[in-house]
Amino acid sequence: MISVEQGLEIVLSRARSEVSDDFMPVEAVDLASSPGRILRESITADADSPPFDRSIRDGFALKAADVASVPATLRIVGESRAGRSFDGTLRSGECAEIMTGAAVPAGADAVVMVEDTERLSDGETRILECVPLGRSIQARATEAVEGDRILASGRVIGLADVGILASTGHAVVRVSRRPRVAIVSTGDELVNVDETPGPDQIRNSNSFTLRAQVEATGGDANVLEIARDRAPDLNDKIAEGLQADVLIASGGVSMGKYDLVVGALTDLGVDIAFERVAMKPGKPTVFGSRGRTFVFGLPGNPVSTIVSFQLFVRPLIRLLLHAPDVEGTLRQALLTDEARCDPARAACVPAHVRFEKGAYQLTPVRWKGSSDLVGLSRANAYVMIPQREGTLNAGERVQFIPM
Repeated sequence: MISVEQGLEIVLSRARSEVSDDFMPVEAVDLASSPGRILRESITADADSPPFDRSIRDGFALKAADVASVPATLRIVGESRAGRSFDGTLRSGECAEIMTGAAVPAGADAVVMVEDTERLSDGETRILECVPLGRSIQARATEAVEGDRILASGRVIGLADVGILASTGHAVVRVSRRPRVAIVSTGDELVNVDETPGPDQIRNSNSFTLRAQVEATGGDANVLEIARDRAPDLNDKIAEGLQADVLIASGGVSMGKYDLVVGALTDLGVDIAFERVAMKPGKPTVFGSRGRTFVFGLPGNPVSTIVSFQLFVRPLIRLLLHAPDVEGTLRQALLTDEARCDPARAACVPAHVRFEKGAYQLTPVRWKGSSDLVGLSRANAYVMIPQREGTLNAGERVQFIPM
C-alpha cells in the first residue's frame, strides 16, 4: 500500500505530464452560466470606474469653502441624480441637490448629507455641518483605470466577478470546458433506484453521489448503465467510459473472486499506477490512465466511494479545469473527543465542525463504517486521523476537509 500523500502525488504528477493549455479546451458561455466556472481570459477595464466623480450620499453638492463657518445658507440651483446630471457649474454661494451615485457637478468639491441640512424653501437650504474637501465624493477611476487588468485568467468566477464581467460588457465569457466524466457502478447486487431490491440486492446509490460530486467539482457527469460482474459486460461498459476525459468505476476493486474491474482495465490497456492506499475507508482505491483518459476504480461501499473521490478524483478534475484550488484546503480544528489512530492506515472519517470560542471545534460523528450513509449525513466535514500509533487526545489540533 502507498500513503494518501503518495497517491495524490502520483495522480497529480501523471495528470500534469499530460495537461497543457490545449488539453481542456476553452469554450464560450453566456454570462448567466459563468458563476463557478474557470475564467480562461484576462479581463481589462473598458472605461474608468467610476467614470466620473460621484456622490456616495444623498445631500447637496457644494464648495467646501462656503461652509467653513456654519450655519450657512446656500441657493439651490439644480439637481443631479443617477442618469441625469446637473448641467452647469456651481459658483460660490450655490449648491445642487444630489442623489447617491449621481455625478458631482462641475465646481463642487464636497457633498453634505441631507441629514445635516435644513430646507428653507424650494430655492434655499441651510447647511448645519462643515465638510472638508472631497467629503462623500468617490473620485473618478478610483476603482479601475481604463485598460487595467481587473480579472486574471485561471480564477474561479465568483459573484463580484460576474458583476465585473457585466459592467465591462462581457455577455459571453471564455471558460474551461467541463471535463467529461463517465461513471459506472458495478455489481450483480445492484438495482436501479426506482426498483424494489430482491433478496441479496441493494439500490445503486453510488452513481448519484458520484454524479453530485462530479458536478459540484466542475465536471460534466455521464452515468452509464450498471455493469454486471461478468467480463463481457464489464469490459463493454468500461470501454464506453474510456471515451471520456475521466472514468470512475465503483465497486469490484477488492481481492474477491468477482472483483473484476482491475483485470478489465488492464485488458483494455489502462496503465495502473496504484491499487491500494493506506487509508480507511477507501483502501482498495485504483488509479491509472490510458492515453489522455484518467481512470479511477473506487470501492463499492458508499462512504468509501465519497471519501476516495474527495481525496483523489476532485484534485484531478480541478487540475484539468486549470483551477487554482487543485489540492483543496485543509483547515485546523480542536478535537473535542479522543480519536484512536491506526499504525497501518490513515483515516478520513465523518465529523461535525462548529465555530465556538474563537476556534473550530471538531467532533467525530457516530457511524458504523464505510457503508453507513446515515452516519455520514450527520457530518459536515471529514477529519484526517494520521497513520501512527496511539490516540489523539481531546484538545489536540487536527486537520479537516469541509464537505
